Amino acid sequence: MVQKKELKVESLFLDIVCHAEEDLIAASSIDGDIVFFSVNREIKQLHHLTPHLDSCRRVVFSDYTTSTLYSISSDRSIAMVDVDTQATIKHYKDAHEVSLYALCEVREHIIATGDDDGVIKLWDTRIPTAIMSEPEHSNYISAIATDDSGSTLLCTAGDGMLSVWNSRQRKLIARSDEGNTELMTCDVVRNNTKVVCGDSEGVMNVFSWDNWGDISDRIPIQKEVCIDKVVKYSDEVILMGCMDGIVRATTLFPHHSLGPIGDHDSEPIEGLCVTHDESQIISVGQDFMMRAWSTARLNNEIEEVLDGKDANALSHKESESESEEKDEEKEDTHTRKKRKQISVQEVKAQQAAQFFDGL
Repeated sequence: MVQKKELKVESLFLDIVCHAEEDLIAASSIDGDIVFFSVNREIKQLHHLTPHLDSCRRVVFSDYTTSTLYSISSDRSIAMVDVDTQATIKHYKDAHEVSLYALCEVREHIIATGDDDGVIKLWDTRIPTAIMSEPEHSNYISAIATDDSGSTLLCTAGDGMLSVWNSRQRKLIARSDEGNTELMTCDVVRNNTKVVCGDSEGVMNVFSWDNWGDISDRIPIQKEVCIDKVVKYSDEVILMGCMDGIVRATTLFPHHSLGPIGDHDSEPIEGLCVTHDESQIISVGQDFMMRAWSTARLNNEIEEVLDGKDANALSHKESESESEEKDEEKEDTHTRKKRKQISVQEVKAQQAAQFFDGL
């Protein structure tokens, strides 16, 4: 395990998110609160808001207006909060007919939500009603992600399927085949060419972009251990929060399991995020603990793996070069032999010509 800080919390947190520019973390609680923390020298609780009457299930900081935070709740509502003034800017009271489960900021002013019945909705926060509502899945929407442009929306669900949407045209692009396990979480990696989806059996399922029918690869992480959270650490590395309480990491293509980041005493991981300076990984679990793990050891391990990958690639390249040189040598030898044969034939022809000229 790696160096850590920790804080015992009073309420069970269901999600956490790190601010993109500041030492600020928001955690959503089962009591309907959003609690704010700093983690620079130690994990310190700052203040809290109560925008919901029931469990606050997901929180997301806006990438476009950094003082804005979105949240959803099992009370069927969506809240839009100003972090600086601690005021609720907007509140969609009856956003869905059932409890909300998934939330994602798609692009500026546009967010996506998913509920326990498998309904996906798009919202323009400048108007009071949803701009898209689609009951595409037969089970709860577990996670929502987008590509870098916000044009493509990806939704995983408890029915084991991935659905892909054009968020601008508000229509379905494709849907994967139904899997045998629940898809719990997803993220976009490898420069918008791959989508990784953690499932309930401990496998990371990989889809290749524009080939949505079936997975292109499977990465076994831990047999029969549900992967509840996946977070992109880089285009080469993903972090995972698992049901057995362990925070894991793996490289992609090739797949190389990295040492455990940390654990929550065998209690399931509920939330996972990386601080704005990428110096710490923050996790919360059902053990009522918030923990901050240094990324120094992970970075060293990644460097070693990638250096080995580069060395293998270089070795492969050198082998190819040596093979090419041998082929060239063979070709030169063959050419010299051929030239020698031609020279002998020419000499014999000249001698025969001289003989007949003398007659």
